[in-house]
Amino acid sequence: MQVSIRNKWISLRGGSTVKDMNEKDVLYVKGKFWTFTRKKFVQDMKGNTLYTVRNKFWRLFVRKAMVYDKEGNRVAYLKKKFFSVHDRYLIDSSKGQIEIKGNIFCFDYHISLKGKEIGHVSRKISLRDSFILTIDDDQDLAFWVALVIAIDNITDQRRQDNSSNN
Repeated sequence: MQVSIRNKWISLRGGSTVKDMNEKDVLYVKGKFWTFTRKKFVQDMKGNTLYTVRNKFWRLFVRKAMVYDKEGNRVAYLKKKFFSVHDRYLIDSSKGQIEIKGNIFCFDYHISLKGKEIGHVSRKISLRDSFILTIDDDQDLAFWVALVIAIDNITDQRRQDNSSNN
């Protein structure tokens, strides 16, 4: 299964659309207008929240994000080392140990679940954040979209931290 995840051109809340390769909407990501933790909701096309993503507010040398299911249970905990040559996320999840590892330019990620590669994320270079997620058909698409959104939140937070230090 392959989908594109694209930020909207103009969005005060940081919303995104998730489309299949035929450009049909399959999921929607809705952000909050003002939040310190970059809270976002992965929703079906009827507006039902499937997963909630938010960054950890307090962090010291490790960037973190969490994914919660619709009942509010934490289903994934992402950690990224503060000082790292490449992007590598170790994720404790209800599905098992997940590793998402990217290249030095952060445009290409390989997704492994319990040591087996099950997917791939590539970042498209454009004026707005855009990703292509390819995941095995037997996987929960909304969960993997939530993880991509969590990584994008961490990346945006890192960019913001770096720009405020200059």
